[in-house]
Amino acid sequence: MCEQPNDDLRMADQQSHPPDAEPPLSERMERALVLIAWLIETEGDVHIGLFERVEAELLELKRKDGVKERARRLLADYSSRAGASKAICDRNLSLSSSDGPRPYLGL
Repeated sequence: MCEQPNDDLRMADQQSHPPDAEPPLSERMERALVLIAWLIETEGDVHIGLFERVEAELLELKRKDGVKERARRLLADYSSRAGASKAICDRNLSLSSSDGPRPYLGL
């Protein structure tokens, strides 16, 4: 027989994100790992490969999220410096070749 979730857990889940919103991917993957762990315990080793694959993908997702967060902090730090807005401008980031090649301005 399957146990019902604790009321405290249900309340905490409702507070973490609005009822209409889908939980973040990392949270859904963590929940999937719990379910797969339960399947391994109840049905045996047949689900071990799936557990390992989801676990590896979750670690990769967290790694990428960490990289994005570090990039955001770096950009915020750079933007707060005096004159930083001149170093990164639309002219330097243009991908259009209609005006010919632009000289390297250095960063």
